[in-house]
Amino acid sequence: MRTVFFDINELPRNSGIFGISSSEANIVPAGTTFNVLSARERERTPQCGEIEEKYGISLFFSDREVPEAPFFAVPHLELFAQDREGGWFGMADSLEEEVYYITRSGEPFQVTRDRSSFARRLLAGEDWREIWEPAQELKLYPSKEAAARAVELVPLAELLPKDWKGGNEHGHDGSHGGPDEGAGPAGH
Repeated sequence: MRTVFFDINELPRNSGIFGISSSEANIVPAGTTFNVLSARERERTPQCGEIEEKYGISLFFSDREVPEAPFFAVPHLELFAQDREGGWFGMADSLEEEVYYITRSGEPFQVTRDRSSFARRLLAGEDWREIWEPAQELKLYPSKEAAARAVELVPLAELLPKDWKGGNEHGHDGSHGGPDEGAGPAGH
């Protein structure tokens, strides 16, 4: 079965849970987004300050400047922090919440299989670099255009039913698609 990708950034903001399925193609989100926490969350979670102070890892907060996406990830990667060396921490789109570290030079490594074990190791003072492994499943491109030259990147509109409007205005919960719902390159 072939795999096609769509840019997650083409979804309307706050579109909720979203999925597309097809019996003829594996449809996977791609792109780079940011997990930005509220300033209130930082106040309620003292570990945020400890992580920043002790380990030089800065989470993204709404009352601070959030950088531009440094690359286009395939599959989708949600960045949640940056370290003082200029590397990035992110999570992949999966149930396991794998944590990845992207070096300043753009090399991707898988650090842990889930975010909570990463946080536990970090707060315990353990060196997370001891357990990282090269992440062959994650590819980084300098732009969306460069990714489109390497993988089948399809406009989201071509994958959705013709009458899909997005959001919840028609009673949708943001979850779309069935085995053969959609149109275009997904094989419909």
